[in-house]
Amino acid sequence: MIKTIFEKDSPYSAAIESSLCQIFPDPFFFSFLKEDEQEQFDSKLPIFRWFWKKDHLSLHLVCRHRLNVGKFFYEMIHRWLLPGRRLDIAFFFSSDFKFSKTAHLYTLAEMAIRFDQEVDRDHVEHNLRVIETEIRLGMVSVYHASRLLEMHLLSAQEKNGILQEMISKLIQRNPDEIDYDIFGELQHFTVMSKEEFKTPRDPHHLSRLVTLFYLFRKSIEREQEKRPDKRHIRLKLATVQLDLPWGMKKVLGVCVALNFFRPNELFEERHLVRALQNGLQGIKVVPDSFFVNEGTDERIHTLYLEIEKENGEDFTTAELQHFRKFLPEELKRTVEIPLNSLFMPRNEEEVIRHIVSLSGQLRFVKDLPQVILIFDEQKEGDLYFTVLLVRILYPQSPSIQTLFSKDDSLMTYIPDRVKRVGMLRKRYPKEATIFRLKFSSNPFLRDDHSVDLFRARQAIIQELQRLVGDVRDYNGGMIAKQIELLGALQQLLGEADRASSRLLESFFHSLYPIESRSIVPPEQLKKLFLLWKQLLEDPAQKILTEQDEVAVYVIARAGYLPEIDPANFIEMQLISVRPEQEEKFLGYLFFSQDITERERFLENIPSGLADILSHQSS
Repeated sequence: MIKTIFEKDSPYSAAIESSLCQIFPDPFFFSFLKEDEQEQFDSKLPIFRWFWKKDHLSLHLVCRHRLNVGKFFYEMIHRWLLPGRRLDIAFFFSSDFKFSKTAHLYTLAEMAIRFDQEVDRDHVEHNLRVIETEIRLGMVSVYHASRLLEMHLLSAQEKNGILQEMISKLIQRNPDEIDYDIFGELQHFTVMSKEEFKTPRDPHHLSRLVTLFYLFRKSIEREQEKRPDKRHIRLKLATVQLDLPWGMKKVLGVCVALNFFRPNELFEERHLVRALQNGLQGIKVVPDSFFVNEGTDERIHTLYLEIEKENGEDFTTAELQHFRKFLPEELKRTVEIPLNSLFMPRNEEEVIRHIVSLSGQLRFVKDLPQVILIFDEQKEGDLYFTVLLVRILYPQSPSIQTLFSKDDSLMTYIPDRVKRVGMLRKRYPKEATIFRLKFSSNPFLRDDHSVDLFRARQAIIQELQRLVGDVRDYNGGMIAKQIELLGALQQLLGEADRASSRLLESFFHSLYPIESRSIVPPEQLKKLFLLWKQLLEDPAQKILTEQDEVAVYVIARAGYLPEIDPANFIEMQLISVRPEQEEKFLGYLFFSQDITERERFLENIPSGLADILSHQSS
């Protein structure tokens, strides 16, 4: 009647029949099961029932055969009937069986759990009803059973085993894309990832992560063979469910792969976080969610990180689309190239000449204090500047050291010396104060972690104005003009987003001669900048030109334009620009309304292009 893998008349067959009789009171239902009654039996499956007996709870399961369904039943009851409490399992039995008149295979499992008198039966039954739905799903679906085990029940060793099994199936399904060397990636991941990382993440997610690392690495290796001079980025964003002690939590997983140009380049968690925060404010890192996979090829770096919003809200579709569009270029700019600390011994002769020059600027009683800033060194994340400040000393004037002793100053005052350098109207002394300022370089780091001394210098002047009062930056007039022109250019272009502003800044600071960054009209710079952006957006284009009644604009990829000597033209008539964005570019802005002069300039341009421009001029 009931057959198992054991011999006929085995005691296991009797045990199965006894258990089935408890679930189905009519024993004749089984004794005379016929082929046409099989559908009636199957319609009652799956069955999950429990009975209270004196001092224990008896649980029964019957279903069509599923792989490891007995283990699934045991784990679900053992771990989730009373979470956090060890159960006294007095009896557990599981066996596959079939009826003599049918070939279908079934599974039966029975468990007896002993409870003490203090147990709250209502609480136990409540928990049983909660997990009953999941148990029934697991009995009819191998997929649901494995997913439930992955999310709740697996130990680290069991997860590693399931990971290997999943990777093997991936190789079988995708032999053209995934080879057996992916097991090297899996082994590295298994060894290097911490338990804090693997525990809340199910094997399904971990296997996808290993596969992404593998596919990203292979993809970049292929692209590097074609374009070794280019930074290649691979990016994947996906919503992830974390199984945390206090419940499920939805976060955003970010997987990134990129290649390095130089052996000393860096891209770590802080760089990835910076790039993400540049794209969207109000996000934070999920603790213990970072993993970096350096692998055997040091030129390719793969990283994984999870983020969430500080307000707990989900990421919207628009935000995810913004990340996918914004991040690739942002990641390229965030790669850090470590530099050695800078040290420049101060030239005392130069300091004395500066003091004499500043003293000569104070000719009237109401003249502003004169300041010269000299960069000294960068050391251990701090910047050091020497400040030369010459002022008219009034009777009520406090010392510079007293002003910097205020608690709200973010700069450390390091005194050097104070000396009198003359008298004004034989009544007011001129005081020269030489001191150093030390402050953190962090607020002035660019996206590639280089230090922007331009902004650091501005910060010193602002701090001096706050503490001392209005001062005159003696050697900062040209810098102020550059700031003004760059601001006018930004306003004219309307480059509001971070990436475009950074691109414009790179373009502006590649203009030569340097004086052009202070005097060239922003309208002409705008036209040349837009030509460069057009060239960046279309890799097929090698050279672009334009002209109007004021100037000729030419920009090209490196190698497509010759070097033109500006000495062959009048001063500031020819402006060159040499921006870099993964590759080098060369461009010219030639000012002239005279046709003859324009033709003379076009003689330096490749013949085909010169003919086009000459035709446009005529």
